[in-house]
Amino acid sequence: MQTVTVNRHQSGQAGEYRLLLDRLEKAPLDESGTGLVRQALADASLLAAVDAADLLRLALVARQHGLIDRAREIYGSLHARFPACAEAWQQHIELLRLLDDRPALVRISAGAEAHVPEDVRRLWQDAAGAEAASDMDRDDILAPFENLRREDEQVALFLRLFRGREDAFARQWVNRGEGRQGYVPVRRPMQPADVRDHLSGRRTYGIYLLDRRSQVHLGVIDVDLVGRLRDAREARKQRPTIRRESLYLHKRIAGLAHEAGLCCLAEVSGGKGYHFWFPVREPVPAAAMRAALQGLINGLNEDLECFNLEIFPKQDRRTGKGFGNLVKLPLGIHRATGKPSSFVMAADRNRDSQFELLAALRPTRADVVLRLAERHRKAPVMLHPRRAAWAEEYPELARLESCCPMLGQVMATLRSAKTLSVREEKILLATIGHLPRAHLLLHHLFSSLPEYSRPLLDYKISRVRGTVLGCRRIHSLLEAGGDLPCTFEGPGYAHPLRHLEGFGEEPQPRSEKVENLKDALACLQRAIHQVERFM
Repeated sequence: MQTVTVNRHQSGQAGEYRLLLDRLEKAPLDESGTGLVRQALADASLLAAVDAADLLRLALVARQHGLIDRAREIYGSLHARFPACAEAWQQHIELLRLLDDRPALVRISAGAEAHVPEDVRRLWQDAAGAEAASDMDRDDILAPFENLRREDEQVALFLRLFRGREDAFARQWVNRGEGRQGYVPVRRPMQPADVRDHLSGRRTYGIYLLDRRSQVHLGVIDVDLVGRLRDAREARKQRPTIRRESLYLHKRIAGLAHEAGLCCLAEVSGGKGYHFWFPVREPVPAAAMRAALQGLINGLNEDLECFNLEIFPKQDRRTGKGFGNLVKLPLGIHRATGKPSSFVMAADRNRDSQFELLAALRPTRADVVLRLAERHRKAPVMLHPRRAAWAEEYPELARLESCCPMLGQVMATLRSAKTLSVREEKILLATIGHLPRAHLLLHHLFSSLPEYSRPLLDYKISRVRGTVLGCRRIHSLLEAGGDLPCTFEGPGYAHPLRHLEGFGEEPQPRSEKVENLKDALACLQRAIHQVERFM
């Protein structure tokens, strides 16, 4: 078989390359000739040194010898180096039509439309014949452009609806080996490219709700399964109840939102529950959004056994420390479960259907949210009868649960999941353990635990020392992200008991000496209470 060598010195001599081209065009259409052409075309310097006309000759030679993939590469090189070469586009399209490679044909035809005048493209149809021209469906040619335009519109709509902090957002991470997950801040504004990554599942992002003025563009009601039902076996046992409460929540919250004039969007979060999104046309103060949503679902938690409700944002204003409250963006992949999120009211989970629902939304006017917030602040709080009786008997716990989100979460976990971690137990002992009725309150809380031991709890309470556990330390123990959920007026040590009357800014350390008489009296009160309940 003949051989061809194209060295560096020859690459700068156009005349020698043309002699080589002449030789390749005359190569016989047998095994030896094809080998000669294949070896010559493998030299990248040959393709880089010749002009458009010679590249067209090489592509034709490759096609004659059946080297179709090599011919397509040559046409690709032509388009990159000489995009205005109409003949290259025409030959490439003809080849793809012969190969019946529909996707590539649509893509290359779209490229030709961007670089070749329309009158030239009409001449191609005459040259190729009416039958070949009929195969070129203009809708297919325009499809890439239509898809790109539709995607740009969807990304713009997403950025407009789901806005948060201007200078940062967050990326979700997960360590499946250790069973841990969380978010890492991204310290820059969110870009359209980030939204595309999120929607495609390549990344999963969340937003910090409060902007620099402590305003929000949307509120969220987060609906999560209680802790004990996050175990698959326990969830299967309670499946009918979970389904019943799930349907009840969707209808109830959607109905309440409609009555209040709020735009509500229900989403399956891909994790362990649901998100109800409440977008607004103009930003509103975070405190107003919290008050409006709290008034919407006031007392609803008491009717639930399998779910907990939580309102975002959790804080009224930014403190300047941390990034604020975080919510995972919709229509992404939950990194821990691998499941996509989707909006419930869309026709299906297809992306276009989801965005058709978003495009039809009419976000709530800001004045509607402000009126609802004001109405909730002025209206008397209507409590569920069971909760009203509980609040009357244990006013300290009711006050702390409503005013301190961190303690409220711990108490809700204890009440619904019937379990406490070591850190959660420490938080309750180091805060409520400093109250005058510490024994009565803590025995009431801990008595629902399966491992509850009265003597052991008495011993733990007797060992409470020092000052009340501070808000920042509680925030750290619960591994909560963002700023502290609440702040206090004026300087001083921040701790949950400041929500109660009689507790100043600087807490007094608990005495090292156990006050036996008070402890005995508290135990007696607890015993009387238990006997009364039994009777």
